[in-house]
Amino acid sequence: MKHFSFSALAFAAALHSSNAFIASQRRAAFRELHMTSSSEQVEALLATAAKARQDAEKLRQELGMSTSPSAVAAPVSTKKSSTELLSLLPDLIQRNDWTSIAKYSSQFGSANLKTFAVSLSMLEQRTQLTASALGILSGDDDVNLDDFKYASVGVLAFSCVSGVAALAFLPPNVGATVCYIVALLPVLFLALGSTAPGIIAGAIKRIKNDSNDSNAVSASERALRHEAAHFCCGYWCGLPIRSYNVASNELAQVEFAVNDSEYSATTVAALAVTGLAGLVGEAMAYGNAKGAAQDLMTLDSVFRSAKEFYGAQQQQDLTRWAALTASLMLQKNQSKYDKVYEAFQREASLAECVAILES
Repeated sequence: MKHFSFSALAFAAALHSSNAFIASQRRAAFRELHMTSSSEQVEALLATAAKARQDAEKLRQELGMSTSPSAVAAPVSTKKSSTELLSLLPDLIQRNDWTSIAKYSSQFGSANLKTFAVSLSMLEQRTQLTASALGILSGDDDVNLDDFKYASVGVLAFSCVSGVAALAFLPPNVGATVCYIVALLPVLFLALGSTAPGIIAGAIKRIKNDSNDSNAVSASERALRHEAAHFCCGYWCGLPIRSYNVASNELAQVEFAVNDSEYSATTVAALAVTGLAGLVGEAMAYGNAKGAAQDLMTLDSVFRSAKEFYGAQQQQDLTRWAALTASLMLQKNQSKYDKVYEAFQREASLAECVAILES
């Protein structure tokens, strides 16, 4: 009985092992069959893809496009050098195709236009330029009451000295006549100051500016620097440039193609930087900027045309930020700015000026 029990147990164990072996063989066969089916599907997909590539290449050759798809996509993703851009830009600018220029360009619209609050002290520390030098705040160059006082004293002193000199050195009749004439000068000066003080203020301001301008910079040179800064910063801010004109017998200006009836916050920031760039470029080169009124009036019209309302404090903050941003741009790209200024001097083409910024 003990031997039988052992034999029965052995038989049961052997039967169980046989069943396990058969089940294992079945699972292996199933896996092999499944892997064979997956491999066939992968091979079928690869064959279909290869045939699709062959058909696409055949169609491309029929259309006269012999290059590969990667080569066709290269101009969209690869930025061009200044030399290559110079060959492409005349046609693109003539067609006003700034969308394509943006694809090829590495500089167009590259500026960071994220605004932040800027104080007057921060502006001066970062740029080494005061608000009065930029002309965006009343400063020493403006006419005040002391200027009128000194001008009145000067006219009175000149009248007294001239009258005494006329009586002393001229013939009696002539000297007396000149003395009476110069005696009327203080009266005429006070009458003009009472009725049209702006005329006297303008004359005083011109005299002060001329005395402060130690480099004796010509107005045309200032205009070139001013407009070159507009040109550079406008391009970096992504504003399409329609034309520029710096002819000596015409008003120097750079015209940008901004057609929005209402400006978004990004467009307002771009126009603010571009608008103040002229003052900043002038002040960087000559220590002060002249004729700020026109640029500030243009900036005011930009604020009034914005989709969002800009209060007085927001306008001041954005104006200081724009001046700081323009200054940092021009300082970082000083050599390109100088080359554009030189190109303006020889009235180079618009395409050549843009290619300088892409070099």
